[in-house]
Amino acid sequence: MKTHKLQPILTLTILAVLVLTLLPTNSVFAATCTGSGCNGIDPQGTTCWNDATIANWAWGSDGTMKNRNMYSPGCVSNWSYTLYPTATYLAAETVGVIRYEAPRTYTYVWNSMWDGSGLVCTRGYKGSSQGNYDIYSNSVCA
Repeated sequence: MKTHKLQPILTLTILAVLVLTLLPTNSVFAATCTGSGCNGIDPQGTTCWNDATIANWAWGSDGTMKNRNMYSPGCVSNWSYTLYPTATYLAAETVGVIRYEAPRTYTYVWNSMWDGSGLVCTRGYKGSSQGNYDIYSNSVCA
């Protein structure tokens, strides 16, 4: 029996398409960490960052700064994400747990993750220098 030279390539191409189509792309099994296993880990560059949503948010006391309580359903973890329209000194805090204070001016900062299986509250800060904050958001919980 004579076989065609393209048959193996065609078979592999069809197999690859089927595998890629049938594999789940948003799988919990692909999580970088889960729950308390995420405590203290920077979310950037993880699967947690990729599936994060804004669980809750609040304006700062100046009406310009914003704090977002970010939540990753795949990692079951939260973190604080603080934004301001111009570069300034910012801090992002998971209330009572982790606070990140930027060493220089930024337009946004975030802190490390914390177990999101219970209620997690975040808060943002803005000031004239690191550790000297005069603007803050109310705690936002999710």
